[in-house]
Amino acid sequence: MAVGDAADLGSVRQRLLRWALALSDATAILVAIGITALVDRFTAENLAWAFLSIPIWIFIAKINDLYDRDHRRIQHSTYDEIPSILATAAITVVLVKLTSMVFRAPILPSSTIILVGGIAVAFVIIFRGLVRLFFHRVTGPERTILVGSGSKAGLVSRRLIEQGGNGIELAGFVAASPNGSDSGPSAIGLDYFGEIGGLTEAARKHSVNRVVIADDELDSKAIGAIINDCHEARIAVTMVPANQEVLGPDTELSRVAEVPMLDFHYSFPTRSTLAIKRGLDILVSGTLLTLTSPLLVISAVLIKLDSRGPVFFRQVRVGKNGSRFRMYKLRTMVADAEKQLDELVDLDALDEPVFKIRDDPRITRVGRVLRRTSLDEVPQFINVLLGQMSLVGPRPEEEAVVALYDERQRQRLSVKPGLTGPMQVAGRGSLNFEERLALERDYLDNMTISGDIAILLRTPGAVIRGTGAF
Repeated sequence: MAVGDAADLGSVRQRLLRWALALSDATAILVAIGITALVDRFTAENLAWAFLSIPIWIFIAKINDLYDRDHRRIQHSTYDEIPSILATAAITVVLVKLTSMVFRAPILPSSTIILVGGIAVAFVIIFRGLVRLFFHRVTGPERTILVGSGSKAGLVSRRLIEQGGNGIELAGFVAASPNGSDSGPSAIGLDYFGEIGGLTEAARKHSVNRVVIADDELDSKAIGAIINDCHEARIAVTMVPANQEVLGPDTELSRVAEVPMLDFHYSFPTRSTLAIKRGLDILVSGTLLTLTSPLLVISAVLIKLDSRGPVFFRQVRVGKNGSRFRMYKLRTMVADAEKQLDELVDLDALDEPVFKIRDDPRITRVGRVLRRTSLDEVPQFINVLLGQMSLVGPRPEEEAVVALYDERQRQRLSVKPGLTGPMQVAGRGSLNFEERLALERDYLDNMTISGDIAILLRTPGAVIRGTGAF
């Protein structure tokens, strides 16, 4: 397949996805109109004006880039679009109302228009998520080549491989040398496609439609040449910036007189933000604890049938500002698991203050299933209700592990530990401690209610994928 053929195929994929998203939006609005008509009868003229919302919505959505972001970004999800979807719905509602008033048409009650808009938002989010899921299943993931062979390229390659279920397939890498670092992409078995000069040829040969630059040794001239070659071949380019470890999720790119600049945002949560966070903790944990109680009963029976010992595992963990609390989990190990720990792990010899044991022999048969599905974490909703934990935050660690922290690592103790958090949606046990710490520092520096909600929405998908769950 020639580069031009691959580029044309990529363009067709992009066009199909744009049309599919527009069709899903129109379908969602039709469903919203139908549901509203059942509870609030429309006249024929009212119904005609309600249908006007479809082209208005699609026009506003196009202005808000709701059909063009997927091919511009290496990873884009429906969760990222929720603010734009809400804005599109609000503008559409206002424009439909104003248009009907200008043309002196039978005016739909404001409550009816708002009801249609609210229902439409819910179905737009659901349908867009399903379209993307189905589209990636049918067309396959976006094949990607990495530029670089150092430790940074190794970190990025591991991340891309872990996120393969989100429409990314890392085909291989190009670099001046295949062995730039002991922790580079070659160390994890990634295929080496040759030097950077042969990038477009490698892209043609392996049907690649995206390049990720992760090499700090390249100067601006070399990077410009790569971007120019990819532009001519119609291959999308993503570049990992230098010092990426200090860039939080809310870092924004601005321009002053055409000079690009990065604005850093730091979060200092106000009492009102913390009060909302606590309210969200109580509401969600109380609801989910009630809904999952039948699963807890079934799990308890299976645990007792599978091995000797109690149903619940209680362990002292370290919380906010170093406070101790007793954390609850469903037991997934043999009854004397803690006594066997010294035989498996020498805490004093750890390179970093964290450990995870793959194929831990202490885990029971039922426990393995509970861990894989994260059902063993459900009793921690009790800790959340008691105020010892939050729904979102850094994971609580054992006292022996926290005792090994240095001053920098103790930053993660400045907030309540979480039932889920940035680590859970970005790799879980497959991350090393420095990677976890970087994610958690980003969370601490940019803690917002909307950020917590985004992590909560991503958690079910991370549980289903099971990346790093052991």
